[in-house]
Amino acid sequence: MQEAKGGDPTPARGSLTYRAPASVPVCPPLQFARQSYGQMSFRARGDGETVVFLHGLLGSSKSWAFQFDHFSRNYRMMAWDAPGFGQSDMVAASIGAYVEALREFIANIGQPKISLVGHSMGGAVAACFAATFPELVSRLVLSCSHAGYGDPPTAPMPAKFEQRMREFKEIGPVGYGVNRARGLLPDSASACVFDYAAEIASETNPEGLRRATRMLQLADNRPLLPKLKMPVLILTGELDTDVQPRLKADLLRLTPATRHVEMPRLGHAPYFEAPEYYNGLIDDFLSGK
Repeated sequence: MQEAKGGDPTPARGSLTYRAPASVPVCPPLQFARQSYGQMSFRARGDGETVVFLHGLLGSSKSWAFQFDHFSRNYRMMAWDAPGFGQSDMVAASIGAYVEALREFIANIGQPKISLVGHSMGGAVAACFAATFPELVSRLVLSCSHAGYGDPPTAPMPAKFEQRMREFKEIGPVGYGVNRARGLLPDSASACVFDYAAEIASETNPEGLRRATRMLQLADNRPLLPKLKMPVLILTGELDTDVQPRLKADLLRLTPATRHVEMPRLGHAPYFEAPEYYNGLIDDFLSGK
């Protein structure tokens, strides 16, 4: 059995059975916060210590339906729509601008410290935020994430992005959403989860996606990761093909993580693929188990 940092074992590959969700819980309604650059949309539910969830490039605050259903029982769970997603206004295509948007949002929460859960793109923003404002973050979860691609400002937009934007224009948002869900989820995903993921992807704002993609392309958190002093949980998917092995290795090598769990047989969307297992890992970490 592989030992994770901090002595926490990663489960053996065949030791877990995941139960496919039969339905998708209803998210709390959108709320809105006034920020210096415009409007931010977000969702919130529950009472207690605050945990803020940050979604990935194919997501929005709606991505956390299964997490709202679970974490709002014991925490005040909040999830933003990143700038340019949902009904949030856009910011410049730099990780500093996204971190500042998050700082403004968290400043209005009214608690001295929060726990932060960032998935994929959200993890890059969360790590940069936690390194920049360590006094505001009690615990940090980086889910299927990386430190950014570190490309120079002169680099062109990624070919993958350009192809997806052509696809969006050619087949429309509904077809685009279906194709993104196919790439995101395994064949074993239940129909309700597939349809929900496709719906979220179909709501993509092309310009918001362009700026977020550019932000990630230029971001380089590698110098910041060793500065993370709060407890950190790193979750990686055994079958995740979105996070390149080099990027995954950099994150694990440079982050002083107290715990790393590689999730057996899961890809890039564990919050959809195996929400009970995923929630349990985060819950144990937040509660100090």
